[in-house]
Amino acid sequence: MHGMVFQYFTLEADKAITVQTYTLIYLPLLIMIYRCLYRSNQPWPFSSITKCETIPVNAQFRTYQPRSDLLIMKSSLPRLLIEVNSKPQTKYPEDLIRMLLAGASTVRFANAFLDTFKEEKDFVLFAIYVWDNGRVTRFTLFQEQGKSEVCWTLYITKLAG
Repeated sequence: MHGMVFQYFTLEADKAITVQTYTLIYLPLLIMIYRCLYRSNQPWPFSSITKCETIPVNAQFRTYQPRSDLLIMKSSLPRLLIEVNSKPQTKYPEDLIRMLLAGASTVRFANAFLDTFKEEKDFVLFAIYVWDNGRVTRFTLFQEQGKSEVCWTLYITKLAG
């Protein structure tokens, strides 16, 4: 059998929440998706090299292997980052800053070194941050042609009901 089975169920708490789940039946597709999906217990399949110019020269370069609560990749590149706030809410939570920095470095890397994106600088990365109150903030990370800064658009989704 090929395709997906859709299942719906409702959780009763203070409010009824409808949850939609998808069950993949076609095994090769499931294997392909699993290879592109990384969860919080798995680091990204590559490391980033960082430079801190405020410390002694011999220690400025370091490697960093990012982790995301959920990472979806295509062609060995992150395409969707998802982070869930894991600490009490502050104005700028660590998980949010880490997600945006990892996302910005990924966008810069793809646009600078990968032939597919180099000319047009058209690599786009999507990121979602889930706050501790359930609010979701969505980001679209990209670079404008001829500029080195990574830009983002912001979408805030409020809880319905």
